[in-house]
Amino acid sequence: MADQTVDTTGALAARLKIDPEAARALGIAMATKFASYERDRKLAELQWVRNARQFLGQYDQEIEKTLDPNRSRAYPKATRVKCISMLSRLMNMLFQTEKCWGITASAVPELDQEDLQKVLDDLSAASEGGELTDDTIEQAIRKFAAVRAARLELEVEDQLQELGGTSSEDFTQLCRQVMFSGIRYGMGVLKGPFTEVQQQRTWKRDDNGRMMAVPLESYRPRFEFVPLWDYYPDMSSRHLKGMEGQFERHVMSKHQLIMLKQRPDFIGSQIDEVIRLHPDGNYTSKSWETEIRAMGVQTQVADVARGKYEALGWDGYWSGKDLAAAGVQVPEDKLNEDLRCTVWFSGNIVIKAELDPWSELDTDGEMPMYHHFIFEENEATLVGNGLPQIMRDSQMSICSSTRILLDNASIMRVFEMNTGLLSLNNDTSSIVGDKIFYREDTSPATANIPAIRPIDLSLRVGELTNMVNLFQGFADQETFVSPATGGDMQKGPSEPMRTATGASMIQGAAALPFKDVVRNFDRFVESVIGSIIVFNRNFNADPKLRGDFKPVARGATSLMAKEILGMQLDNFANTISDGERPYVKMHGLVRARARVRDLTVTDIVVDDEEAKAIDTNTAAQQAAAADRQNKLADAEIRNTIGNTLKAATQAGKNTASSDATTVKVILDALEKGLPLDAILRSITAGTAGAGAAAAAEGAGGAPGPGDTGAVQAAGNQDTTVPGANAAMPVA
Repeated sequence: MADQTVDTTGALAARLKIDPEAARALGIAMATKFASYERDRKLAELQWVRNARQFLGQYDQEIEKTLDPNRSRAYPKATRVKCISMLSRLMNMLFQTEKCWGITASAVPELDQEDLQKVLDDLSAASEGGELTDDTIEQAIRKFAAVRAARLELEVEDQLQELGGTSSEDFTQLCRQVMFSGIRYGMGVLKGPFTEVQQQRTWKRDDNGRMMAVPLESYRPRFEFVPLWDYYPDMSSRHLKGMEGQFERHVMSKHQLIMLKQRPDFIGSQIDEVIRLHPDGNYTSKSWETEIRAMGVQTQVADVARGKYEALGWDGYWSGKDLAAAGVQVPEDKLNEDLRCTVWFSGNIVIKAELDPWSELDTDGEMPMYHHFIFEENEATLVGNGLPQIMRDSQMSICSSTRILLDNASIMRVFEMNTGLLSLNNDTSSIVGDKIFYREDTSPATANIPAIRPIDLSLRVGELTNMVNLFQGFADQETFVSPATGGDMQKGPSEPMRTATGASMIQGAAALPFKDVVRNFDRFVESVIGSIIVFNRNFNADPKLRGDFKPVARGATSLMAKEILGMQLDNFANTISDGERPYVKMHGLVRARARVRDLTVTDIVVDDEEAKAIDTNTAAQQAAAADRQNKLADAEIRNTIGNTLKAATQAGKNTASSDATTVKVILDALEKGLPLDAILRSITAGTAGAGAAAAAEGAGGAPGPGDTGAVQAAGNQDTTVPGANAAMPVA
C-alpha cells in the first residue's frame, strides 16, 4: 500500500516462509481465473472497439467491406460532437465555481471518550454548575462535530490539489479522465487511495528555548486513473458491490519491473525469476490492442512487444489456506475463510501477495479501492452503456444519408453528346472551363440542335438533406445533447429570449435530463471522498480531524440555472426582516450571491477570519455610538433641569444660594436614578410650597422654603407628589 522507495530487495521473501510449489499453484490458479474473466469481457471489448471507431469517425470492418471504392466514404462525426458536448457540459456544471462535494457530520455524531468529555467540560464551565439537559448536550455535540467536519473538509480540499502524486494531477483532472471514459465506453474507474509518505518539517523549541526545525513524516492520499481496457471486473455479477474481485493489467518495461524490487511489498526473488525465464519480456498484444493501434498512426510500429512485461493484479477474495501456503501471514482463526487480498503475478509467478491492508484498519466496513462511474446503467451489462452505443443507429443513419447525398451530388454534371455533330478532333472525355467544342454538321435541319446538352437527373438533394436532419434530431433526443446544450442559440427560441439571462435559463432547462448522469457521478464522488475520510481517520495525526463524518455530493444542485438561483438569493436577502436578521448567516449569503454570478469570491468577499473581525469591530462601534448617545441624553437632561430651576428660582424670588443648593440636590437625585418627570413635578410642587413658606416665615413660621422643595426632590420616590399638576412658573 505504501510507495516508499527504499532498498528492500528480497526483504519480503526473507521474512516469509514461501513454499515454491504453493506459490506456483497460486499463480496458476490466478492465471486460470484471469482467463475466465478475460473471456467473459470479450463482448464488452467488441462494443468498446465499435465505440472507439464511432468516436473517431471510422467505419467498422464489416461496413467498410460493403462500400464501393468509387463511392463516398464520408463519416460526419456527430458522435464526437455529442461526447465532447456532454463532457464539457458536465465539467461546467460540476467544477466551474464551487465544489461538487462536501463533508458533514453524521446526524447523530459518535465521538470518542476524550472529545465527548471535552464537550461536557465546556458545557459545565459555561453553565456555571447549572443542570444540563439531554437536548443541550446533544446540541453541543452536533456543533462540536460540525466544526470538526469543516476542518476536515479544508484538509481534504488541500489533499485533492495533488491527488495524482508525481504526475501532479488534481481531483478535477482525474475526474475528467474518469468522466470521459464513462461517456465513451460506459464506465470510468479510479483507483485509490494509496499512501505516500512525505517528508515535511515543523518547528519546536529546544531545552534552551530556541526554535529548531524538526523533520516530520506525513501521509498523503494518492489516486490513479485506470484505463477501462486494463480493468477486468467480475462480469458474472449483476452489481458492482457483488463482485468477487477484479483484475488490473499492467504493461511495463524491464526497468519498471526491476524497480518493483525496491518496494517492500514485492518479492524481489520472484521478480528475478520472471526476468530469468523471460529475458526479452512476456508481453503479448491483445486483439483489441491491435485494433486500437490500427485506428491511429501506430499500425506500422514493428515489434511493439519488444522487451515488455505483463503483470496482473488481483484485488478480491481468496482462500486463506492458499494464501498462507504462498507465504502470506494469515491468522490461525481465518485459514478456512475467504480473505480479501492483493496478489500480483507475471506469467504464473507470484511477485506480490498480501492481505488487504485496509482490513486491519478502522474503515467502518469494506474499503473499496476501485471507484466506478457508470454513465448509464444497463441491467444487461455490468459496465453500463456509453453515449456512442446509445446513438449508434442514428449515427449510422446519418452516415448512410450523407453518403447517398454526396454520391448523388457527384453526378450533377451529366452531359449528352451527339458525336455525329462534333468534329472528330474534339476531346470528349471531360468538360472543363473555357473549353471549345467544334461542330462539323452542315445540315440546316440540325442547325438548332445542340451537339452537347446537360441531362437534369432527379438527385433528391432536398429530401436527403431533410433525412440527415431527421436522424440528427433523433440523435439529439437519444442523447439529450441539443444545440442549446452546447451553447448554440441559433436554433434556440425567439429573439426576446436571446439574452444572457435567457440563454442561461434555456441551458438550465436543457440540463434537466442530465440529472441521472449527475446522480451517477455523485455516487462516484461519494465513494472517493468517503475513502479519503477513512484515509485521514487512519493516517492523519491531527486530533482536530477526528469525528464521525460522511461525504456529501452536491452535483445535483448545479442543475438549476444560475440566474434563477441568483434571483432567489436576491429576493431572500431583500425580504429578511430585522427580527430575522440575527438568525441569518449574512457572510455566507453574500458569498453565495457572489458565487452564483461566477465571480471570484476570494477576490471580492472577505474570508471567515476577516468577517469575524469586521463583526467584532462593528459591534464595538455600535456599543461606542450607544454610549455617546446616552451621554448626550444625560447632558441634555442636565441642561433642561438647569434651565427649569433657573426659571423657577427667578419666579419665586429665591436667592442665589438657594439656586445652587437646589441644583445640587436635583442633580444628586438624578444620579440616584429618579425619572425626569418626577423630578420636574417635585420641583413644581416645591416652588409652590416655597411661596407659602415665605409668607409663614414673615409671620415667624417654618424654616426656609428652598430647602423644602429640594429635600422633597431628593428624597421622595413617589411620583404622585402634591402639586404635580401645578402649572410651571414662567420667568
